[in-house]
Amino acid sequence: MRNYIKLIAAALLLCSCYAFNYKNITEPPTGVAYYHFFHIRDTTNTGILWEEDFMMPFNAYQSFYTSATKMTQDSIQMAKIEAAMKTGSSSVNMGTLLRTTSDNIYLNEKESTLYINKNFNRNNYLIKEALEKINWKIEQETIEILGYTCQKATGKCKGRQYTAWFTTDIPASLGPWKLHGLPGLILEAYDASQRIKFTCTKVVTSGKIPTSLSLELPADATATTASAYHQMEKASKNGFGMDVMNSSGLTIDNVTVDKNGSGTTRKKFVMNFPLELTN
Repeated sequence: MRNYIKLIAAALLLCSCYAFNYKNITEPPTGVAYYHFFHIRDTTNTGILWEEDFMMPFNAYQSFYTSATKMTQDSIQMAKIEAAMKTGSSSVNMGTLLRTTSDNIYLNEKESTLYINKNFNRNNYLIKEALEKINWKIEQETIEILGYTCQKATGKCKGRQYTAWFTTDIPASLGPWKLHGLPGLILEAYDASQRIKFTCTKVVTSGKIPTSLSLELPADATATTASAYHQMEKASKNGFGMDVMNSSGLTIDNVTVDKNGSGTTRKKFVMNFPLELTN
């Protein structure tokens, strides 16, 4: 009987040890990070900013970076078209259209791959790009962002020097846009001139990704090269292309394209500070 009791006690102790170890295993992070992006693209006219909101579902080594502004605007446009069709209206007042980023970025740190997903004439295209190794220098300085302790790092990406603030509280080696390679999620980053800045506004680490989003490459996308895509785009684009966007037979009118600038200046825009200096 005593031996039986000792055996049961040993089994319970072993089980408790396994349970303790299991609870202390860090679960892989999964969630969505939201970023506000601004970019001064014309240094001779610094009052005009390109501003846009992005969202980035992620896990420990994969991310999908896409424009939340575009997603919201597209949804509103579609709702207006559907409403006009239901009422029998022959035209739609689309109001002000913001200029948004149509490219999506799929990054896989484990497989060292980066894909740019482009949509043109309702067709999906995938352009594979070399995943740049960023030689980060991690420093001791820390700040708090969204309640997370973030550490400073500096490194060069796409020809520009960046300062990044990352948190090891979310152990995902990822960040906004094409920034990656630190031992924690990047919550803020800006270039040396601070004309380019990514600021995380919210992180949801719910352990799941919304069903409307996916980290997997789109199955219907056609693989191509950057040069081939640009040649096709140059040959096919004519004007604003609203007729390409609409196949419902409706007339799209009263469209205003926002220039991403609230000032009164009419100075000609010059793209002299691009996001990337190297391909």
